[in-house]
Parts: sequence; structure tokens; C-alpha cells
Amino acid sequence: MTIVALCLGVFMSPCTMAQEAALDESVTTVSLPRGTELSLVVSKKPGSSPSTAALLFPGYPGVLRVEVQNGAPVYQLRGNFLVRARRHLVSDQVMTVMVDCPKDRWSNCDDEYRTSDQYAADVGAAIDKLKADLGIGKVYLIGTSYGTVSSAFLARKLDGRIDGAVHTSTITDPRAGRNRNAHGLPMWNFDWTATHVDQLFVHHQDDPCPLTQYRSIAARRGNIPLITVQGSKGARGEPCEAFSQHGFVGREQVVMRAIGDWISTRKVVETVGEKGDE
Repeated sequence: MTIVALCLGVFMSPCTMAQEAALDESVTTVSLPRGTELSLVVSKKPGSSPSTAALLFPGYPGVLRVEVQNGAPVYQLRGNFLVRARRHLVSDQVMTVMVDCPKDRWSNCDDEYRTSDQYAADVGAAIDKLKADLGIGKVYLIGTSYGTVSSAFLARKLDGRIDGAVHTSTITDPRAGRNRNAHGLPMWNFDWTATHVDQLFVHHQDDPCPLTQYRSIAARRGNIPLITVQGSKGARGEPCEAFSQHGFVGREQVVMRAIGDWISTRKVVETVGEKGDE
């Protein structure tokens, strides 16, 4: 079977949905000069005033289709690692911001757009909005799977406007999924070491997805730190989907806490999680 779709969203359990509800969430809408809008789902700890924003770029297809219904955010890809685990990153100091694709890109938020100057300008406008409206001082990008196309190219193009980037389950071998639906092709020869902002890789040692092989990122990371994730709980689904080791299933909390430590102190734990499947 050819696997090309990374980190597809699936429905969440009622328990997880209840945990999500504990976050203080709102939608910020960014009006772009070309007449379209980009929506952001801002998640904070109730009563907090964080000064750091972690911008989240979920896996394939990366289109959240954010809407507001009955005063609350509604969006797709709830099963994606970053979407379902963001509550473990939210703190008094850090808010998460899920970044949707602009509405004029809902049907085609592809490689060409994600690697373009237009995309950098759109996300730059979102950063400006967050700083102006919410008093954000520091900004980090976090991508997972197909979202690492965004985090990789934006980290380079927004140099000087962000404070760092985290790449999780990074696409390194896109040609393993080459067909009419192939995506992530610009990553096959991407050089992260040419980017000047601080960066971190997080990758599961047993990632089963052929497009995101652990050995590839270990060989290509240069001096950029790598956190290796071990073990899982309840792994299921296709290799490149959100509830395999590719999506850190059962290790969401330790992974997000390790990312949070790096954001706040640059501390790197080389390995998180215990070996074995539960």
C-alpha cells in the first residue's frame, strides 16, 4: 500500500473533548490585503496572560476550516498530534495558536503556497496581529508531519520575526509517497542548518511512516538538537496517520512538556518516553 497522507484528523473521545474544553479558547481573524481571511485558534490557560505564542501547523492536509459556532471555535483535524496535545503545552507563560490556511487556500494549501513569500507574508500578518492584540512578545513555530513544510520554510523566511522553530515527525523522504497526491516534495533536499533561528527536532525512534524516517532526520539534522521519543500506548491506524508512533500516541504529554522546556530554557532531553507498546 502506498502511504501519502500524513496525520489525518479523526474524531476525539468525549474525555479528550472535555479536557480541551478546560482551555480558554477564542478565534482571531486576520484580514489579508488580497481580500481573504486567515483564522487563528488561540488557546490559553484560564486567567493567564502569556507572553509567548506557539504557532501550530498540523499535519496533512493542514486545513482546519475554522469557524465560530455558538460563540465557540469549530475546526477539523482534531485527531492531529498538535491539535489534540496542545493542552499539554499551554501554561501561564505560553499560549498555543492553531494556524489555519487562508480561506482562499482551503482547497489547495499545497507545497507551492507553503514555500512561497506570500505564505510568509500571510503568517507574518498573523504574528503582527497577535502582538498588537494580545501583547505577545515571543513567537515560536511548531510543525508536525506535513506541517513541517510550513515550519521549515517559515523559519527561514521569517528570520528576525520569530524566536525559534520546532519540527516534529519531520518530512525527509517525500519521494517515498510520490504519486498524484504526493506532498512535501520540497523537503527531500532541505537544509535546516542554513536557517538562522534556534530550532529543535522531535521524532519517534520507531516512526513507521516512510516519508518521515527517524534515521533520515538523525543523519540530516547537523548540530540542531533532536529529542528522541520512545514507546507508545494504543497505537493504531495507518503508518503515517495521527494515532501511530508517527503522531506520538500515548506520549503526547511528555513530548509537549519537553518542547515547552526547550521553549522556556533551551533544555534538551535527549530521550523521552519508555520503550515498548502499551
